[in-house]
Amino acid sequence: MKKSQIKWFIGLWLVGFLGLAIIAGLFKGLLMLAYQ
Repeated sequence: MKKSQIKWFIGLWLVGFLGLAIIAGLFKGLLMLAYQ
């Protein structure tokens, strides 16, 4: 792999991970609101 490819790979991985974390957080928040 070239350096630029590695940078892209890490960047996409981080974006995907953050996206999942945000979605999980929102989902948890909605569940908390639903069961209040």
